[in-house]
Amino acid sequence: MHETRETASALLVVTCLVAGVGGAVFYTLGPDGWLMGLVRSFLLDPNMGTLAALATIIAAIATVTRWLDRKANSGINNIVVGMVALGGFIVILQGLHTMLA
Repeated sequence: MHETRETASALLVVTCLVAGVGGAVFYTLGPDGWLMGLVRSFLLDPNMGTLAALATIIAAIATVTRWLDRKANSGINNIVVGMVALGGFIVILQGLHTMLA
């Protein structure tokens, strides 16, 4: 009887813990969660949307360059890095032009 009570209480504690963590995750990441609302408002701003797109592109290209490093294609790797640098420089210049205009 004592083991049954211990098992039931442990199961109750784990169930409450899972429900609590699951609820917190849902209210944070769910469709109406505060984090998704923050991301939506962040991406509605054109400057922040451009910055997020640039960060995503840089992350994707960094992943590609790591993949190319494994294949020892340093020439293509340098071209890809140069293209990312040039694109970032152009975006920075456009942002400065928009601020000053």
